Amino acid sequence: MKHFKVPIIITLLLIIPTKSIIAQEVSDYTKLEPQDYSKITLPPLDLLFENAKSAPTYELAVVQEQIERKLLAKEKRAVLSFFSLRGSYQYGMFGNESTFTDVTIVPYLSYSTQAQNGYTIGAGVNIPLDGLFDLTARIKRQKLSVRTAELEKEAKFEEMKKEIILLYATATSQLNILKLNAEALILANVQYGISEKDFANGVIDSNDLSSEKSRQSVAQEKFENSKSELTKSLMVLEVITRTSILKNK
Repeated sequence: MKHFKVPIIITLLLIIPTKSIIAQEVSDYTKLEPQDYSKITLPPLDLLFENAKSAPTYELAVVQEQIERKLLAKEKRAVLSFFSLRGSYQYGMFGNESTFTDVTIVPYLSYSTQAQNGYTIGAGVNIPLDGLFDLTARIKRQKLSVRTAELEKEAKFEEMKKEIILLYATATSQLNILKLNAEALILANVQYGISEKDFANGVIDSNDLSSEKSRQSVAQEKFENSKSELTKSLMVLEVITRTSILKNK
């Protein structure tokens, strides 16, 4: 007899929606001219806070909270595990072979077949006492896990906002300092140009020219250091907030 069984299986799936992660592109500050820095304006803090929610650090906390909520929904349905369903289906060709004879008939063999099918359905109940009495406590524990995930998400966002505020304040200060250093550098370059002409005309000596060159070098160094610190702050701010600063230039 040939037969086939189709078991009925109830499977619980935890489905968490995911977003594709796009690599963050940082603006290329190497292409900026000194005068371009004076045109940079920082976007509002509220916009930076909102954009920071798309950062992987925050999204990781969001996904963890979603997982805990799915597990809570599973615990609330845990009572269904006390019940089970089962079923089977059978189909096949049944054969019957027989031999017949008596005192006047030579023995002969007969064989017959017949297609048959059938199915069975059943249900069962199995309630372990430890699972039954712990069901309410498990739901409460999972609710606490959900609340923990919520608080961790909020705490992570607070940390991100504090870091954004510090970078924002630093970048704002450095923008002002850079503008002052840029003006000082322009004046130093102009003064050195005048000194070169005076030296060529014999108005000043080499010591005076050397002093003006030193002032120009100091002004250039301050400008480059200030530009480096500002660029670093802006690039880190772009990475954390997923926001291009130069688009606001």
